[in-house]
Amino acid sequence: MKTTRLVRVGLAALVAGAVGIGMVPPASAATELTLWTTTNDSETPTLKTVVAGFEKANPGVKVKVVSVPFGDRDAKFSAAVQAGKAPDVMRAEIADVALWASKGYLRDVSKVVPASVLKQYLPGAIAYYQYANKVWGLPNAPDALAVLYNKDLFAKAGITTFPTSLAELQSVCEAKFPNANGIFLRGDAYWVQPWVWGYGGGLIDPAKKQILIADKKSVAGLEAYKSLFSSKCAVPNKDFANDYGNSMTAFKNGEVAMIVNGPWSTADVLSGKAFNNDKSKLGVGVIPAGPGGQGSPVGGNGWVIAKNSKNAAAAEKLMLYLAGPQANEAFAVKNNLLPALTASYNSAAVKANPLITAFLPQMRVATARPVVPQGGQIYTAFGPQVQNYLSGKSSAQAALDAVANEWKNKLFGSYTIVK
Repeated sequence: MKTTRLVRVGLAALVAGAVGIGMVPPASAATELTLWTTTNDSETPTLKTVVAGFEKANPGVKVKVVSVPFGDRDAKFSAAVQAGKAPDVMRAEIADVALWASKGYLRDVSKVVPASVLKQYLPGAIAYYQYANKVWGLPNAPDALAVLYNKDLFAKAGITTFPTSLAELQSVCEAKFPNANGIFLRGDAYWVQPWVWGYGGGLIDPAKKQILIADKKSVAGLEAYKSLFSSKCAVPNKDFANDYGNSMTAFKNGEVAMIVNGPWSTADVLSGKAFNNDKSKLGVGVIPAGPGGQGSPVGGNGWVIAKNSKNAAAAEKLMLYLAGPQANEAFAVKNNLLPALTASYNSAAVKANPLITAFLPQMRVATARPVVPQGGQIYTAFGPQVQNYLSGKSSAQAALDAVANEWKNKLFGSYTIVK
């Protein structure tokens, strides 16, 4: 609890403008801020409650909350900035941050987010907001893929401990669920990444300007994924276009023991007949380590400020509040979303949510993708080639060679492909 209190005090001091470097002056009585958000229908009410708390703590500041469809966020924000009509604060997906910063769309907030505050966030979550040696925002509700499992089916199968290696995960799955009811794996490149990292592979290395996706270790990781994907314990998956919904339906109905998914999915999972809104029936297992490492992609969203915000000082205060303890804990309690602040996991209210505490071990071994402006575009080539391999249309090496070549030709021209 002491750590939690220190974080509360530290961020509260910043919001109040009590820090010498990056002091935030009080907002004027006439200040009105515009906040664009991509939160979904269940998350937006929580956000509005948090915003109301900010307004109460900052009399005279009013915040207009505008919902923007997630898929339209880049086009709408980019157009608004260029037209001089951008919102003061924008909810950005992690891949947006470096892209928007590189285009000059964002306000550098390094002065109001000193190193002492950066250290209070989960490393994988805060990494995406640091680009070109500057800070461009703060995280909210980070996430990572984990293995969700049905505790009742595990108990009936006699499984008492969750596997600790990728090899053990497959052997336990095949031994205990030989009738294609053990796991439902997706044909999606994002879901493949834990296996690529688990075998020591990688995506790109910006520091060395290398493309790593086609090296031998990455290929081995993709081959290991297909081994489980095609095993006797896996639900046959030939409908890649609909496999997210299909996997969720099968899991919610108790037809499969495991899926790989993130914290955003848990509210929907619990609504299924196999769980009946009983959190004690849903297990969260860390995606196990492979012979070359361990990792799960860190995703999520956060808060950034438009470069041409007309109320920059007040916008900074709002950003800090939205990324502070009150907001972190509200989303955790009401929406099962993970806190970005490490100390929020010590909050009594957060501890009372077993799904949040169960995801923390996964977040601690999760991996941030390379923070580059092209980060959101890597899946354009990656996804189709993974599906070609999983459906038997190419070898693993040929599929990842094709990814590497397209990345070099379209995204990372100065990089060297490592084989």
